[in-house]
Amino acid sequence: MMENFMKRITKDVDLSFAILLSFCVYVFFAMNIEIFFSHNISFAILERFAVLGLVGLALTICIIAGEIDLSIGSNAALCAVIVVKLTDPLGAPLAMLIGLSVSTLIGATQGFVIAFIRIRAIVITVGTLMLLRGVALLIAEEKTVMLTDFRVPDFITTKILMYFSPASLTVIFIFICVGIFMRYTKYGREIYAIGGARKEALTAGIPLRRPMIIAFALSGFCAGFAGTVIGLKSGTAQGLGLQYLLLAGTVAAFVGGVSILGGKGGVLGAAIGALTVNFLNTGLVFYALQVHFVQLFTSVLLVIVIVFQTMSRIFDSRQARKSLLETIDERKSTLLEKKRTVLGK
Repeated sequence: MMENFMKRITKDVDLSFAILLSFCVYVFFAMNIEIFFSHNISFAILERFAVLGLVGLALTICIIAGEIDLSIGSNAALCAVIVVKLTDPLGAPLAMLIGLSVSTLIGATQGFVIAFIRIRAIVITVGTLMLLRGVALLIAEEKTVMLTDFRVPDFITTKILMYFSPASLTVIFIFICVGIFMRYTKYGREIYAIGGARKEALTAGIPLRRPMIIAFALSGFCAGFAGTVIGLKSGTAQGLGLQYLLLAGTVAAFVGGVSILGGKGGVLGAAIGALTVNFLNTGLVFYALQVHFVQLFTSVLLVIVIVFQTMSRIFDSRQARKSLLETIDERKSTLLEKKRTVLGK
């Protein structure tokens, strides 16, 4: 199993670069900040991963399918409002079930509309973004919704084995489940197929509707769970909050090696991308930089990854063209030799 894992990393140049970049960012801050190795900092990074990792995973799945979901922040905010508002009267488990069901259904509905009408997701999800924001404000009555019982926030932030919490462990479990689904099931492979080569996939008989619905349903679930974690940890939720998640999740997805062209990327890359962004943001906190400087460094990180991916695509394209020309030359040589042999006889 480890051998297959290493082969996968060495074959995927973008994933290898993501791992190297994450390692370099971590080592840089670890060498310059003494407490960066501490249990408390590691715990804080994993707590942030519980949110950013889910948003990065949601966007990664959509981009693999050749689309993008711009409504993730609004979906997360709506789920947070629902869960926080219903936790006191119904209890956290039932409130989470209702909130996550709504978020997943919203995602699945978007996927169905995109596949049925055959229009780009960017058009549908912009409209959904505004709609969900309005619904969240309506449910929250344009106020900040708050918990009165803070036993749930205390529970989900409890330290387990010094590094983890119930929230971060649950998110890691979600990553494992989604990774198995995407890599080892027919439906996961269909999502890759419609993202990497949609026309060929449709010609081969792969239906567009099913993988698109599944991809956006997973995206909606992950966005909803991220909103749930934020809402229950803080004990508050707002209808207009969490829009920042879209930008942060996009950076995490691309840093993790997902291709903007679709059909390439994975759960492991999404996790590495989210961790890299968290390493950077956590490390910059110790330098007491203003917010715009943090955004600047994050943007630079994204530009580095995009430039590398672009150069990698150009190199791969040239190598493929070179290989094709060599194959053509070999076949020409073989045919000429056969022709000479026939004429010689």
